[in-house]
Amino acid sequence: MKRKGYFSFLFPKLIASLLAAVVLFIIMQTALARNYDSALYSGLNTRRERYESIVRNYAEGRISGTFVDIITTIFASDYFRFAEVQEDGSFKTISEMDYTSIPVEESIRHWYFITNDKELLAKGKKTETVNGNEWTIEYKKCDEAWDLDGKTDTRKTNSWDLTAQSDSYMTSLLFTFALDYSGCLQFCRPEVQSYYFDGDTLHLGKGIDSFGITYEIGKEPFYVKKWDYTDPSKADRYITADNEYIVKPLRFFPRHERPDEYLNKFSGLFHSNSMNEFQKAYELRGEDFRDESFEAVFKEFAEDKNAGGEYKYRAYSSDLDNYNGYVEFYEINGKLYMLEYVIETAPADAYFRPFTILSAVIFAIAAVVIALLASIKPYWQYKKAYENNAFKNNLIDSLAHNMKTPLQILGGYAENLKDVTSDTEKDRYADQILAKTNEMNKDIEAILKTAEKSDRKLTKESVRTCLDEVAVKLGVEIYAKGDMKIRMDKDYFKTAIYCLLDNAMKYKSADSKIEVDITCKAVTIKNKTDKDKFTPGTGIAIAGRILEQHKLKLRTTLKDGVFEVKFGKKLGKEKTK
Repeated sequence: MKRKGYFSFLFPKLIASLLAAVVLFIIMQTALARNYDSALYSGLNTRRERYESIVRNYAEGRISGTFVDIITTIFASDYFRFAEVQEDGSFKTISEMDYTSIPVEESIRHWYFITNDKELLAKGKKTETVNGNEWTIEYKKCDEAWDLDGKTDTRKTNSWDLTAQSDSYMTSLLFTFALDYSGCLQFCRPEVQSYYFDGDTLHLGKGIDSFGITYEIGKEPFYVKKWDYTDPSKADRYITADNEYIVKPLRFFPRHERPDEYLNKFSGLFHSNSMNEFQKAYELRGEDFRDESFEAVFKEFAEDKNAGGEYKYRAYSSDLDNYNGYVEFYEINGKLYMLEYVIETAPADAYFRPFTILSAVIFAIAAVVIALLASIKPYWQYKKAYENNAFKNNLIDSLAHNMKTPLQILGGYAENLKDVTSDTEKDRYADQILAKTNEMNKDIEAILKTAEKSDRKLTKESVRTCLDEVAVKLGVEIYAKGDMKIRMDKDYFKTAIYCLLDNAMKYKSADSKIEVDITCKAVTIKNKTDKDKFTPGTGIAIAGRILEQHKLKLRTTLKDGVFEVKFGKKLGKEKTK
């Protein structure tokens, strides 16, 4: 029967393991996508609450327009406009998304707006007092800042910002890790650690792209990217952030692109100039976009502008996936305010792509490792059983071959026994038959029992000592040189030596001597012989099995009148002439 290889055990388990990994992977990805959608929805509601708070604070006189600008930058949408509805229905813009500037935080109340707009640069610096605190914005130029900020994918920035503000952000360790891992590899917020000013120009020095997580400088996570724009000739001018944040680094916030595709799709609903223009656009949307509570906006506006109430409307389109557009109206203290904003997020498969790749690799490796481990035990059990069976078959063949001569002797004794008449002669032949039979039975039982020994106790012993002891037992003289120690079951190992020396004696010519050469790699036993053919016997089979269980290899050769037995861990190639 052909022996099975390890792969025949591995293959079915590998297929099963990979299929299980695929199922678990799909379940995990489905759960992540579901949690992601839920987190985005929750985060959008949180964002709406933040914007509503801005509207109410402004309407009730608790906050200035400058502060609104800052807050709407921190929690930026891809499009944002906040306006007051005038008596004639026109919209007076209070704050609108600025696409010409990059907001940079020096401290919570001190901001630099990086821009190339000459009118904004001409403003220089403006400071306003809000709730007893001074808030300052300075407009600066910086070419490096535009280059760095342009690499930010705001769809993924929006996605992480929304999910991080959601109720479900920290509910699942896997979900949180997947969000943060994907986020940190796909978008970073530049953080400048050294810089200086030259008039209205900001010059960057050293910096890092970070995931927006605060940590000590010099102890950045592995995914942080670094740059160095330092001008050596201006080295003394640079302001450097230190480890204690006595001087804080400058933190960049992403510069968004105007979502023209969405705004054009809903032209009139967004970026309209008056209530009448907005109402016409709304009515053209069709029944699918009608909302009873929103209908009241136009009715109340037309009949009684001073009536209390709050009205909200959300515009969206199924053919523009991952866009969320809101138009909301608030009537506060007799005045009507309009708030509109658009946020584009990344689809789950795009956002989680780095984590998907990582988890797919981990699942694949785990499946392979599990299959490998699950296949080892049954393979070794099969291998041991196969080798034991092969050894038994070889042993039986060897025994059958080597028992022919003793059986022939026994047959001769039996024939002679029939011919003798003397009781003395009969007793002598009978005793010889019994003795030979008992000797054969003992040898066979001892050999089989020894060859299948399993309770081995290994200790480091001298090979030379074993050879000398066995030679004395056999009554044979050997000429040995060298020595080495190996881990062995001494009695078991000596049985193998016994078999090998016994074979050497059988093949030894009358004038030959048995030579043993022991090196650190192998043991070689050889002697001259007058035989021209070598037939492996029971002893060689037993010796091979015992040496194999000591993790040693055995090779026997008969060439040019020299019988040679060699065993060791590595025997090398057999020499040929």
